[in-house]
Amino acid sequence: MKRKWLYSFGIVTLMCSTALSGIYIVCDDDGSNPSVTKDHVISVFEEANKVLRQVAMSLPITADQIQYINHSAWKNLSQTNSNYQQIRRDMGSVPRIGSLRIFFIDSLNGSNRIGLNGITSMLITKNASGATFAHEVCHVGGLRDIYPQRDGISITDAGVVKEEYFPQDWSGGYYPSGLLHTNLITRLLMYGYVGPSTIDIPLGRVHGVYRPMVNGQVQPPTKGMVPVGVQDLNRQPQHRDRD
Repeated sequence: MKRKWLYSFGIVTLMCSTALSGIYIVCDDDGSNPSVTKDHVISVFEEANKVLRQVAMSLPITADQIQYINHSAWKNLSQTNSNYQQIRRDMGSVPRIGSLRIFFIDSLNGSNRIGLNGITSMLITKNASGATFAHEVCHVGGLRDIYPQRDGISITDAGVVKEEYFPQDWSGGYYPSGLLHTNLITRLLMYGYVGPSTIDIPLGRVHGVYRPMVNGQVQPPTKGMVPVGVQDLNRQPQHRDRD
């Protein structure tokens, strides 16, 4: 199979960046039935660090960092529930130990979501992979989700990959001849439907569909060059404290 150059990220040298985390396992009100075990949390961090190694980034983890927090109402959350926003505000009031405030819970929107990042905290369900966790950490660092299509906006006619779709990455790596740009998007860590194989972090922006952030508000989907790479990533991500 004929192969061509794709990624130039391999020639970029970065100093290692670490982000310390405040980690909470959510339990029932009486302290029983934790959503996950400490060993599970450590495993998710270790998997995420394998992905984040691409950008010389590390999330240190020890069992001593992990705390239990007793709130039955926080274990199974739904964004459609009337108390959801108040719960997220309450989570944002929990002491932030380090840069990130992370809650491991049972479920989010039933089984429809496995991870979610907000301004003050992050939710990771018991079914989330290390790649999902790395994806959410990169959201804290300023990267956006990217899609081939969303809500009627599409680039599915983009054809095969070409330089204008990701100019900072048009040298120094390989891709199969004839790779469709839409298929390239599904390999990216910031693909909106992240899975075990969506782990690539490019150097620069990539053409796709995304929802821009303007003055702290998410906008409707549009086409454009999406911030999904190391050039737009704050490698010292930090959650805010609640106002």
